[in-house]
Amino acid sequence: MKNSIKRNTLIFAVAVVILISLLFLVATFITIGSIGDKALSDMKVVANDRAQLVETYIQGCCDYLEGFSKTTEVREVLENPLDTDLLKAVRDTTARISNDMEYLEGLYVAKWDTYVLAHNNPDAMNQKFRNKDEALELEDQIKKVGKAFCTGIVEAPVTKRMVIPIYAPVKNDSGEMIGFAGAAFYTDGLEECLASLKGRGIDDVGYSLINVKKNQYIFSEDESQVGRECKDEELRSAIVKAHTDINYGGYYSYSGDGKIISCYYMTNRDWAFVVTEKNSEVYSDLGGINPLLVACSIGCVIFIIIAYLFCVYSSITKEKEDVYGKED
Repeated sequence: MKNSIKRNTLIFAVAVVILISLLFLVATFITIGSIGDKALSDMKVVANDRAQLVETYIQGCCDYLEGFSKTTEVREVLENPLDTDLLKAVRDTTARISNDMEYLEGLYVAKWDTYVLAHNNPDAMNQKFRNKDEALELEDQIKKVGKAFCTGIVEAPVTKRMVIPIYAPVKNDSGEMIGFAGAAFYTDGLEECLASLKGRGIDDVGYSLINVKKNQYIFSEDESQVGRECKDEELRSAIVKAHTDINYGGYYSYSGDGKIISCYYMTNRDWAFVVTEKNSEVYSDLGGINPLLVACSIGCVIFIIIAYLFCVYSSITKEKEDVYGKED
């Protein structure tokens, strides 16, 4: 009988250990999957929010230029471009207004042939910055839009820094478009705005913005990539899926190279906002969860063993009672 109990106890103990190990592994995988799913969901929200922030920032730049284009000095000088007093007045106004705006590369007033009448940089005045065909193309575009707009983010030819160019038509009292105002803003301000959001539980999240049409980084956490071609084939494929596959609705997230990457396609600008987070950060809480799972597993083992020993004890006691009962 004792040998039978020992054998059954050993078999039972091995079975319990195997069962608890399997339960622990299943619980761990479920936990990892849950954390991963939540991370992807959070990244989607972050990508959308930051993309909207980009839109808001650019709209702010447009509003700034719109206000400048409606000043009396700007309108009057385009109506009378040879009037020296009006030229001086608009140049003074341009210099004053440009001083109030941070991250401003340039602010100017120009005729349709792109001849610059006033500019915050004196060296840029009294010259054309586009040839005849390019000037006509720009004029048609400005008149077609009819309000301040952004043509995209490009690399400034002189400074080699990424800028946000904005154009706005200037109208006379009759509503006729008589010329235009232009401005360019360094993307540093936008990047700083995004960076200011860190310290709110997302310190480890990285951002980049890609011009999909040109396949070029507008800005990136890796500054060496700014203005360069995106050569990450997996990322490019993800952007295409976010843009073309209706099942993803403008978003696509995936894991790769030790990171979770979430892409949001900005349809109206043909840009892709990309958010990345390292797996080590995503699953950092798993280290605290595993000890809890271990403790629960050990607790289950102890409970099962106690229950088994109680059953064995009850069985032995019952057998003794049966033996003694028969002897009587």
